[in-house]
Amino acid sequence: MKRNHLDRVLAQRLRSLPPAERVVAAEQVAAELGHRFDSAVADVLLAELGGTPASALAGWPETPTRAWLTAQLEMNVGHSEPAAAAWRRFLELRGASDPKHLLAYARCLADAGAPGEAVAQLRLALSRGLSYPQLAGIEKLVDRVAAAAADSVRECRVAILGTSTTALLIPVLRAFCLRDRIRASFYEGLYGALEQEILDPASGLARFRPNIVFLLGNWRDLKFDVAGSADEWIEEQARRLSALWQRLSDSFPCHVVQHTFGFPAADPDAYLATVLPRGRTRLIERLNLRLREVAGPGVSLLDTPALQRECGNDNWSDEVQWARYRQHPGTAALPRLAEEQMAHLRAVLGLTKKVLVTDLDNTLWGGIIGEDGLSGIRIGPGSPEGEAHQDLQRYLLALKTRGVLLAVCSKNNPDDARLPFEKHENMLLKLDDFAVFRANWEDKASNIAAAARELSLGLDSFVFLDDNPLEREWVRTALPQVAVPDLGESVFHFVRELDRARYFFSLSLSEEDLQRSEQYRIAAARQELRGAAGSLEEFLAQLQLRAAARPITDANLARVTQLINKTNQFNLTTRRYTEADVRRLASDPECWAVAFELSDRMGAYGLIGVILCVPGEERCSWRVDTWLMSCRALGRQMERFMFDRLVEAAQQRGVRRLMGTYRPTAKNGLVKDLYDQLGWERRGASDSETLYELAVPAGPVRTATHVEDETR
Repeated sequence: MKRNHLDRVLAQRLRSLPPAERVVAAEQVAAELGHRFDSAVADVLLAELGGTPASALAGWPETPTRAWLTAQLEMNVGHSEPAAAAWRRFLELRGASDPKHLLAYARCLADAGAPGEAVAQLRLALSRGLSYPQLAGIEKLVDRVAAAAADSVRECRVAILGTSTTALLIPVLRAFCLRDRIRASFYEGLYGALEQEILDPASGLARFRPNIVFLLGNWRDLKFDVAGSADEWIEEQARRLSALWQRLSDSFPCHVVQHTFGFPAADPDAYLATVLPRGRTRLIERLNLRLREVAGPGVSLLDTPALQRECGNDNWSDEVQWARYRQHPGTAALPRLAEEQMAHLRAVLGLTKKVLVTDLDNTLWGGIIGEDGLSGIRIGPGSPEGEAHQDLQRYLLALKTRGVLLAVCSKNNPDDARLPFEKHENMLLKLDDFAVFRANWEDKASNIAAAARELSLGLDSFVFLDDNPLEREWVRTALPQVAVPDLGESVFHFVRELDRARYFFSLSLSEEDLQRSEQYRIAAARQELRGAAGSLEEFLAQLQLRAAARPITDANLARVTQLINKTNQFNLTTRRYTEADVRRLASDPECWAVAFELSDRMGAYGLIGVILCVPGEERCSWRVDTWLMSCRALGRQMERFMFDRLVEAAQQRGVRRLMGTYRPTAKNGLVKDLYDQLGWERRGASDSETLYELAVPAGPVRTATHVEDETR
């Protein structure tokens, strides 16, 4: 119903009545709405109720409309706790489809002294794609409740350096960090002083010592009066920027995210700007390509032209905002820019998602296999919807080829669910593309939790794909760690919405990534062998385990950094490092930085462990800074092999004493007794850490009795 028509209808029924009778008439309107909620109707009812106390609604039918009106009336008089209770009931009846309702609920919770619950609702709202005005409106709320987010999984220091105004961007990033469970502190560089901040050893940036630096330039920074050849101009620009990257890496070290250059919204040369050697568009395109060629480890490039195309020139280049505030891009584009920056941030911190769990009916194909049968479902040529479902499968298959694990979670009979994969000629995905296949009638949150246990991965590694908004809402509520994208109104939007969220964005691709699905298949075969073996000793002997300790070099640096940033369970200190950090430690002759590989007769596990040792406070001593291992190597005596090599290296370097630390987290209880089991002595304990010490033995040590050393 159009709003102006609605106003006229309600005016006839309500506004002609005396004030004392309006509440009764409004109650009748609400009753006629049943369990539907219409925001326009609710707004008009609220206006008619005026200063009526919420208690006057006590006799109304329990509908979403009543709950919404109660919340509004309680908020109007500053009653935060009753308002929060009314919002809770509204969301139970209506569902959390509109982020503005979640934001209102979060504010009431914060005002009522429940900041932890407010954080949960804020995260739900922030996962729905808020506009810039909405994000700007919650800046103070984010600041108020951020300290209550006790479940942060990463900490970092982020610097934003730009040649235009960046003050409006940082609150958006701060909100997204809260959503992604990242405790971040931010430094905003002085306006227009990007190079000075980097080059001055006494700058605010130098005092801040960032882990991650975003460099935001724009096309106006480039001087297009090319004196020499276009090639020389491009090389000069690339040298200037790469020198800044190197200075940052040498000074801190840190990871650098360089924004590539967008294009002017208007160009008098039009088409000629793309073909003339000195045309602005052609120069920018060539420069961006050259920056990708010269960017080494520790530098990633944010694709600004792609964002500009997605946002559109009108949103990206707001000439009024540039003229008045030197704001670029325009505020309408800031949420998309911040999301792209967050993709880089999550990748650097090891928070890229690892598993995509998908529904089947009306998600991977159109229709319901149990009702429509094999010939009735739509997949591939023959219908536009079928081709769109096939496009989604093609996208998922591409994710799988670069290491993302795929899983199925479907309410279905198991035989029906498998039938399309086995028999339908247009299915691109096959059964062996999935690491987990769960088709039953249990609720999907329980099935996802079971899949996480089966894969030995945390729920924060999962993304859930489902066409049904009720199923999505259930998983969001039951498993808040799982990412659940809204997929739009039809299958034609599924790929776009999944891709836009950048859940699987990665800055590097290791051999282990490419082999991940195969590794899980081999792991299943190992489990069968374990079940057939009479004892653990027999099982380990049959595996024929072989391991090696390798130095950390450029060849394995990306994989080592990836493992450091994503390993949670077998991780004694849970310190996180950038590639630049790891390279610095590996190149320090006073440190011992080693990566461990494992294989058996069934295949290679790949690079599965890391130990980083730094000089201790005492002479001839080492402190174990980092000791971690992938969970797929558990139960293989690999931790003992790592210990043996650590002792051996200490003996060779003349180290007489080793110090270790166990820092407990929510996920690493698995290793709380590791040092005790290996014979280290406790030297102190607190709630935050337990300290250990080991006098390096003089003779050979071999505690890993079933692992052959292939290092030599």
